[in-house]
Amino acid sequence: MVFTTLKFLVFFCIVFFAYYLVPKKIQWIVLLIASVYFYLCASVKYVIYVILATLITYLGALVIDRYVKNQQYFLKKYKDTLPKENKKIYKKRIEGKKKKALIITIITTLSMLIVMKYADFFLQNVSAILNIFKINFSSPAWNFVLPLGISFYTFMSIGYVIDVYREEYEAERNFFKYFLYISYFPHILQGPMDKYSELSIDLFSGKTFNYNEAVVGMYRIVVGIIKKMVVADKLAPVITAVTTNVQDYYGINILIAIVLYAIQLYADFSGYMDIAIGCSKMLGIKIAENFDAPYFSKSIAEYWRRWHISLGAWFRDYVYYPILRGKKSEKIRKFFKNKNNKFLANNMPTVFALSILWILIGFWHGSTWAFILYGMYHGSIIIISTLLAPVYDKFYKKFPNLIKTKIYSAFQIARTFGLVLIGYFLFCVGNLSTSIKMFGNMFLINSNGKSILDLLSKDTGMGVILGTIIILILDYFIIKKIDIYEKLRTSKLVVRWLVYCIGLYVIFLFAPGGTTQEFLYFQF
Repeated sequence: MVFTTLKFLVFFCIVFFAYYLVPKKIQWIVLLIASVYFYLCASVKYVIYVILATLITYLGALVIDRYVKNQQYFLKKYKDTLPKENKKIYKKRIEGKKKKALIITIITTLSMLIVMKYADFFLQNVSAILNIFKINFSSPAWNFVLPLGISFYTFMSIGYVIDVYREEYEAERNFFKYFLYISYFPHILQGPMDKYSELSIDLFSGKTFNYNEAVVGMYRIVVGIIKKMVVADKLAPVITAVTTNVQDYYGINILIAIVLYAIQLYADFSGYMDIAIGCSKMLGIKIAENFDAPYFSKSIAEYWRRWHISLGAWFRDYVYYPILRGKKSEKIRKFFKNKNNKFLANNMPTVFALSILWILIGFWHGSTWAFILYGMYHGSIIIISTLLAPVYDKFYKKFPNLIKTKIYSAFQIARTFGLVLIGYFLFCVGNLSTSIKMFGNMFLINSNGKSILDLLSKDTGMGVILGTIIILILDYFIIKKIDIYEKLRTSKLVVRWLVYCIGLYVIFLFAPGGTTQEFLYFQF
């Protein structure tokens, strides 16, 4: 059930009225029923995977929590009688059991994702390697259909178990409440990957209808629809035509295509988030923002702090920091410290952690070498920037006035956007050979090549231009820390209705008819 369909509109209206009509103590049950139905609309089979992931992590967290409570009870009971050394032995034994339960839970949960999403990739590469050594091995055909949102809800459930292991909060005893957290319909397909400790507060506490919040929520939904239907869906056939016929396009046409893809991807993904956040806001539930004007970033590291924020936070909390603080990183730190190289002792553990982090981020996005290289590309830029930090500091000290100018800021933004565009050659196609050919064609001139302008009708061009202008204005307000939705809500009636009319006019005039395009991140 795509957010931009009439079916979803009817569905959400029913959920909205039912949610506020029932007693507060059972509002979460309405959301649970709605979420299950929402996901059932995709496929009955898909629900089985969500239930399995939820059940495994639910039980794993309960086991870990039981060890924690037993330890607390034991240490409290024998606080004054148990020798200090015995307490250490006991704590170490319980910690071992907790870690074992955590590892089993994570491996079991990840195994479903790995088999469904990555088995074919691994087998194809094993086959290719064996064939090099003249060993005949044919990769078996896998006919698995990847369940929608599996990467998102798998990571959310793993994050939950790790948080319970770290004793950040107690395990949820009510399976159905935990299942709602995982399957909550606005975020199950594309995130954001909210932490349980944050989202559960709103999900399970009764809500009273708030007119102001509902109005702001509707604003976000309308903006999301404009981004998706007026910009992303209009550009989809144009980008598809170029990426499926790369051999026909050269030079400036490739550059235009990749810029349009950047607009399409951002409009598509942030449009989904606007609708998800808007729907949740109308229900009095706050879910995390996932974008913060990323194309205005001045570095790749900043770009990733502004793009898909919840994914970056998940990898930071559950992958990067554990590796950076782990035994391997400590060994690397000690090795260079013994060599009396303070710079490498401080930075090589970071390089090690970042290298693993970005390979995994690339792999999370897709099971092809193009996606893995996409992650490695961004990771390499961040690693190089980290190592060159002393050089940057010297430059900033030498030219303190230059770095404060708008021209230099514009240069940083343009440079970062250019680097992002290069990465999109790998990302938009997802196939390494096609990505390389597409990138190479950008530097060639062929008089027989096709023009991308032939794919852009007047209607498409006008819709994309208007939609992009709206996106840029909204992102400008984000940069300036201005809550445009709240300002609009409190503005004069004439201004509000003028904005309403413009928004609806743009949607009805430029939104494509016919089949609704799925959101791009559904594939992940």
